This record gives sequence, C-alpha cells and structure tokens, in this order.
Amino acid sequence: MNSQGQRIAAVLLAAGNASRFGAAKQTLAIEGIPMVRRAAMTALHAGLSPVVVVIGAYADAVRPCLAGLPVQVVENPDWTTGMGGSLGLGVRTAVAREAAPDALVVLLADQPGIRAAHLKGMIEAHATAPGHIHAAQFNGHLGPPCLFPRDYFEELASLQGQKGAQRLIERYFDCVDVHDLPAAAFDIDTPGDHAVWLAHQGID
Repeated sequence: MNSQGQRIAAVLLAAGNASRFGAAKQTLAIEGIPMVRRAAMTALHAGLSPVVVVIGAYADAVRPCLAGLPVQVVENPDWTTGMGGSLGLGVRTAVAREAAPDALVVLLADQPGIRAAHLKGMIEAHATAPGHIHAAQFNGHLGPPCLFPRDYFEELASLQGQKGAQRLIERYFDCVDVHDLPAAAFDIDTPGDHAVWLAHQGID
C-alpha cells in the first residue's frame, strides 16, 4: 500500500521476442542492470505492489534477471498472439491475489527513461481523480506507462491479440487524464536505439 493508502499493482510486460532487436533485449544492461530488472525495480521504488512481470519469449534468459526481487513472474505460453494476451494474463494474475488492488499501472520493459518519480506522479493524480485512466503522452501519442482504476480490470483481463492498453485508452478517451512524459518516447527496439541510449546516458 502506498503513501496515499491505495493498493496499486503493476503489470510489467516483458514477453515479446524483440524481433527488430534480434535478441533478448529484456536482458540488455542499462546502467549496469538488465533492462527488465531495472523496470521492475522502478515499479517497486514507486510503491507499486504486487509487481507482476509477464515473460514469454526468452523466458529462460529473462527469469534469472529478476532473481531476488519481490515480484511475481508469470510466463505467457501464448506470447506470440500479441501484447494484449500478455497484458490480460498479467491483470488476471494481479487481481487474483487475496487483496485485490484498487488500480494498476501498465509498464513496458523497454522504456528505460521511466523513473519512479514519473509513476509516483500518476499515483498522486489517481488519488485526486480515482475514476480516471491516467496515460503518458509523448510525441503526440498516448500510451504506457498508464494507470487504470479497478472499474477497467475486467476488460483489461479479457484482452487478446496485438493491441494492449491502447485499446482502452482509445475507447474511453473522455475519461483519460494526460500526463506529459517525454521520457516515455524512448523505447529500445533496435541495437541502434541501445547505442543512442548508451551514448546519451538516457533522457530526463
């Protein structure tokens, strides 16, 4: 439970096969820490609990990167069907616990610019507008990290296919609070992206 007295979970998506990268980008070192582990630590430092990490492709390589962290790792055997299925599995896992969360944050493993302070900002905004979806805005786009209150859990849990949280953001746009978050614009999809990150040591 965070400082606002809310129980807010995290679903961290790390199941893809990184086809444009050509290898397990989830294990890439960012500031000396595997990227997926760093993202999980960010969620934990923001006070999110439980933190559910969905793995799939490269599961054998990704799972050890999370060793010792108080996170719940769940493997999606159907990761090839797309992000929606992985998100649905993560949400079902998070809400199946004895103490169901009041809200949850959807995170991607390949956004190394996201810091705990960014997530805490969304959590604070949720405290004042608890019925709204909160989504990052970057480069004219809305997407993760994004926070969904409990009313959206059932629909999130039923997601399948390629489209994940974006589907609900579009469907319920009138209920979305926008958070300008340039750091969310940088995701590592290719070796070139990783080289840029290393060269510039991240973005604020």
